[in-house]
Amino acid sequence: MRTMTRRKFVRLAGSAFVLANIPLAALAETGGVGPAGKYGGITPNSDFYITSYASTPRVDVRSWRLHIKGLVANPIDLSYEAIRAMPPVREMLTLECIGNPPGGDAIGNAEWVGVALRPMLDRAKVDRRAVYVVMRGADGYATGLPVDELMRKENFLPYMMNGVALPSDHGYPLRIFIPGKYGMKQPKWLTELEFVDHEFLGYWERRGWSNSAWRKPNSGFFTPKAGRSGFFSFLSVAAEVKGPVDIAGWSLAGPSGIKRVEISTDAGKSWSQADIIENRSPYIWTVWKYHFAPKAAGNYLVKVRATDGDGVVQPPEDPRTESGASAQARLPLVVTSV
Repeated sequence: MRTMTRRKFVRLAGSAFVLANIPLAALAETGGVGPAGKYGGITPNSDFYITSYASTPRVDVRSWRLHIKGLVANPIDLSYEAIRAMPPVREMLTLECIGNPPGGDAIGNAEWVGVALRPMLDRAKVDRRAVYVVMRGADGYATGLPVDELMRKENFLPYMMNGVALPSDHGYPLRIFIPGKYGMKQPKWLTELEFVDHEFLGYWERRGWSNSAWRKPNSGFFTPKAGRSGFFSFLSVAAEVKGPVDIAGWSLAGPSGIKRVEISTDAGKSWSQADIIENRSPYIWTVWKYHFAPKAAGNYLVKVRATDGDGVVQPPEDPRTESGASAQARLPLVVTSV
């Protein structure tokens, strides 16, 4: 996916909605989430989506520091070298933009290497008066998080992505991961964690976006893919296949994970359960597959819906884009022969 700010991403998606007069759920192209190997797996850094508050900052790693400050007994300043000297943590995690429409490509899966955050916070000794932490990046971006959410053992600070140092556009030298949250709560180019005694609303939150930003169930397609030559090609282009055909894709939710994935080939009139190929963790996209054996050639509208571990099912439509989109992704399919 080409570099764009969240503002541009949402504006383009909104323009497509107006011109097409169809729900955002109809955007079934998967662009940068193409599988490495077969389905799922690692998204190469060159294909990994980029959404940013502003332009990529130039960070001099020699003078860069991570500051843990505010309501703490022991303020901490850490250099890049000091962080790299700590015991490494290796995690495969999927990252998704809160502006990602159902079936969209503002999502990617990577192997990250970094350091655990909790030991640093224990060393800093967070004051009991602290209720929020303000997370700031070198680009001027800031967002907030309740202290108890920051203290989760899953949280960590990556400095490598898919075997190399974080690319500049992805947060070099350091970013933060809060697994289960949308990307807006996981700042790149991290410079400060400041503990405060009040709620903090960040840049996007003050503009109406969710302050909790826990991921909602979402799904998309790996294969088959609709042909596309430009941003608005989805208006008239469907995927052409010969039957029978395997339909494969991804589903992702918050910390409760994905429990079930269902497929409809008749625009939602009936549903069948898809096979779960891989479901390693709530924080990695679930890979599913469905074998479609149509009885006749013709036009079909494929829909996918996931159910998370709390029993929340993706609805047909979901207009609450400021808290993440969860409508059922759609794939127009032309079966040329069976």
